[in-house]
Amino acid sequence: MPYLHMKQRVKQLCDTLITYQVDHLVESWEGGIICPSCKRIHGRCGDAIFPMYYMAVETGEERYRHSAQKLVQFMKRNQLFDGSWLNDEPSTWKGTTVFQTLSLCHAYDYLNDNDEADEAAALLDMIEKAAKWITWAFCEGGIAQTNVNYFITTGAVLQWCSQILNNADYAREAKKLMYWSLEQINKDGFIIGEAKYTNRPHDNIDIGYNFDMSIGAMAEYYLLTGDTQVKEATLRVLRAHIQMIYPDGSMDNSFGSRGYKWTLYGSKTAHGCQMALMMLCDEDPAFAEAADRNAHYVASCMNKDGMVGYGPHHEAIFDKSCIHTTFNRADAFAVALVYGKPIPESSLIPSDHIFGLKQFPSLNTYHARTESLMATVTGFGANNAPTGGSISYLWHNTLGPLQIGSATTYERSEVFNMPEYPGTYRGTTTPRIEAVIQGTNYGSLYEYEAAIAADEDRTSLHVYGRLKPLQQPIQIDSRAAYSIHYRFYDQKVEKTYRFDVQFPMDRLSIIEPFVIQSDTSTARDNSGIVMETSGTTVTVKGEGSPFIFNTEQEGATIAAVFPAVMCTPVQWTMENVLPGNYEFTVSISVQ
Repeated sequence: MPYLHMKQRVKQLCDTLITYQVDHLVESWEGGIICPSCKRIHGRCGDAIFPMYYMAVETGEERYRHSAQKLVQFMKRNQLFDGSWLNDEPSTWKGTTVFQTLSLCHAYDYLNDNDEADEAAALLDMIEKAAKWITWAFCEGGIAQTNVNYFITTGAVLQWCSQILNNADYAREAKKLMYWSLEQINKDGFIIGEAKYTNRPHDNIDIGYNFDMSIGAMAEYYLLTGDTQVKEATLRVLRAHIQMIYPDGSMDNSFGSRGYKWTLYGSKTAHGCQMALMMLCDEDPAFAEAADRNAHYVASCMNKDGMVGYGPHHEAIFDKSCIHTTFNRADAFAVALVYGKPIPESSLIPSDHIFGLKQFPSLNTYHARTESLMATVTGFGANNAPTGGSISYLWHNTLGPLQIGSATTYERSEVFNMPEYPGTYRGTTTPRIEAVIQGTNYGSLYEYEAAIAADEDRTSLHVYGRLKPLQQPIQIDSRAAYSIHYRFYDQKVEKTYRFDVQFPMDRLSIIEPFVIQSDTSTARDNSGIVMETSGTTVTVKGEGSPFIFNTEQEGATIAAVFPAVMCTPVQWTMENVLPGNYEFTVSISVQ
């Protein structure tokens, strides 16, 4: 039933978008879609043109056609003399023109296929002007360096423009870009090339943008050209990335280079994995199953106003939601509906299988899977993201997320796409080690070169690293090594921390935040806590060296913006730590 569910979502999302479309309010905004959270019209609201026309044709309701026409006029007025659109005023970034144009190409093609030639013709002038700017920007060096998804999407867009405008030059440029993109696929099948936010020491990879944007463009290029080399490469990439879909449909981008916009269903300002998965679902039934589960997860994150939030607890943290994700996901679902292939028999997805441990060498990351649990242990090393061998995502088949990583420090690196932190920032939700040495803060989340290895029994992982300071011009050696031994059972995880401290410390802490639901009750239990949610109990215990349970954190709550989750931090601390070896075990049991 994936297509039926996606169609329902497109209708729901388009209905929401119409509610926020400007009608006789401000002349320059007329027809645009205002964001109730950001109090602005996002430049990419034109992405909604295609899903609006899709709904107009499918339902025959004039309100959708009227909305699409008004939005087309808004986009015409705001197209700049060079053919581009600004992403968001007062930003000067125009690169998102490629995504606007992709939606216009979809609308043009769909309208022509449904005997709506006059409506389609109204889009041609915008497409023609944008194609010239896109060629200059991404083929002629106008924008020499940016994230890889822009170049890959340009390959699909210029192929569309070649066919719509009958211009073979665009097809030649499209092929160059698409064949270049094949060279960006690493040995594990992941797309590298996140240029703006560099990682260390591994490849620049973001699962969210790869899945939600780049792979869809690759699949679309194959459908337009029949290029079998691109098809085989796209299938290989899809089979690598589908492993990042958890059993409930959430997407693991906990460690990605743009994980600061990770929403659990994907990335905030990206389209959606349904594009890639449904265009090639006739090649592997698991693709359709993953697309459907992820679509349901998106639906679970919608707020009372019909907009897609930033994660499962969005309404507990925010009063409003940015509308950007709403028009992006409407666009992705509509693309899947129009260009998706027939669905074969139902299937399991890779994370349904009880595989024990699975390594992703180029990500320096493991997945662990038992009967009831799944976890991500990562040392990927993206800036300001979970790393150092932390568990960046711990999931239970009844409760969903138990632990969730988030940005080490919440920074609005994309100010128009990231809201202000609600209230007082109280730290990340990532499980971690922190230390203070002579007044300087050190931690495991600044260890970008942690080593992770599996036991021969494939049920345990060992992490080795050193506590390091926040990036400084001169790195100061903490002279403190740590290891973490993870053991994964059916309903239990054990984390044994070991420390080799060679220099006195002011403080050494183990911090384990846990996701809580609206009906979660918590109680102190010796050196840990007990959390009960809807009849399921999670018991967290700490045992070992003279770490003391931090009562100051008892009952406290912290929030992450991306993904939007509420957590309670559990912390054990040693003060005035002398040189020596220390060991402490944290056990997490679910009943």
